[in-house]
Amino acid sequence: TTIIVIMRCSSILLLIVVASAPWNCLSENLFNRISRFATGKKKSDDDLLGGVPTATLSNGVKMPLVGLGVGNMIPDVIPAIISHGLRADKNIRLIDTSNVSSNEMLVAQGIVEGAEYLEQVSGEEKAEVHVITKIWYTHLGYNRTLMAAQASLDALTLAINHPNVELKVHVMLHWPRCYDNIPWMNCELEEESLPAYIKNAGPPPHLDKENAWKESWKALETLVADDSNPIASIGVSNFHLSDLEELEGVAKIKPQVVETNAWSLLYDPLLIEFCHKRGVHLVAYHLMDGIIHKADAAPFAYHHLLLVANDMTKIMRSRGLLEQDEELTAAQVVLAWLVQHSISVIPRTTDLYHLKENSASSIAKIPIMNDKQVQTIAHSVEALISGEDLTEDAFVKLTFHAKSKDVYLYWHDPEYGGEIQVAKIEKGSSFDESSHPGHVYRVYDSEEKENMEVLTVNGKYGEHTHIEL
Repeated sequence: TTIIVIMRCSSILLLIVVASAPWNCLSENLFNRISRFATGKKKSDDDLLGGVPTATLSNGVKMPLVGLGVGNMIPDVIPAIISHGLRADKNIRLIDTSNVSSNEMLVAQGIVEGAEYLEQVSGEEKAEVHVITKIWYTHLGYNRTLMAAQASLDALTLAINHPNVELKVHVMLHWPRCYDNIPWMNCELEEESLPAYIKNAGPPPHLDKENAWKESWKALETLVADDSNPIASIGVSNFHLSDLEELEGVAKIKPQVVETNAWSLLYDPLLIEFCHKRGVHLVAYHLMDGIIHKADAAPFAYHHLLLVANDMTKIMRSRGLLEQDEELTAAQVVLAWLVQHSISVIPRTTDLYHLKENSASSIAKIPIMNDKQVQTIAHSVEALISGEDLTEDAFVKLTFHAKSKDVYLYWHDPEYGGEIQVAKIEKGSSFDESSHPGHVYRVYDSEEKENMEVLTVNGKYGEHTHIEL
């Protein structure tokens, strides 16, 4: 039955005709926006950097699509996690940090250790590694930004000068300004806490919030035009659309990269469209906390991600891309969905297992997903970000067959210990049930509940299991 629905989406009243489905208008827009980034960008060998998928920036630089975020990471683990990330079984060649994280020297140390290991083990003489770093809002203004960028380059010197490393640095403005209405920002106190040489380099940026970042952009233009340093591109992070539009009007060199929160993929469509039309590369952060770790708020959506992961696992096993005891996770299919649409991802982890699981080598192996899978992921991601779950769940389909006698089927609640009768299945007949992995059923051969058999659902979402009773 066709249903006529009137709804308001993005402040525009729409009249649409829909069939029964769990999707809504925001996710349709999300699907279309993300899909447009892949239009005309079929991956080829030219899009690889030593097996790492890349995107070509507007200035011709190839930037890895899968990286590692280390901003605010525990300092003691940074060199080791980066060094391990560079190894061939992970192949991570993009590291995201910032000036304010005060860990760029540790990043350089980890890169050097990883590159030396590669040279010893595989004979790779020079590893190309990309580092994103960002200028904090206390250092906005032409001279302050030059000083901050030079401080970052100085901290990265070990990697810049190492014979086994070809370092490419991408410098961004972390924020366009300090905001009085963001609780953790304290504009005046942070200014007062700066060392004198920074204060003397230029006026306090929080007193000229509309222009300080423009002077910073001029400084970045100066730096990227200087071939004597390893700066490969310049960009911005956490900029609103209005700031980007203003930047476009004053910039001599347009931003090549924009780093944005996963939230913007859904709720800032005009910013995404702006970047798409101008060939500005997107880097998405806050993916794990912003999407995957919200499974409890939108369990149906998370189950649909697991369904796609199960489908892709079967495909990869059939092609010899996964061992029989390996399977994709929800996080991996979300990362692959973004990477396959030419958006760089920088998940953060200090766990070696997750490092490999979400690494460039692992994500690059995932085959191109079909339109249905892409739409399912887009709708699920929207639901997880917004907290408004899908209206339909994903299931494991079970068909119980009573071969030789009548049986009584109960669902068992392991949390509270009770059970609910699901069906009486007569001899020779069958019963279909929609269930979830790990659910437990009890089967009795009489109403008096004698001769109990316990069955646990071992299937995956999207599978159909036949059970003979």
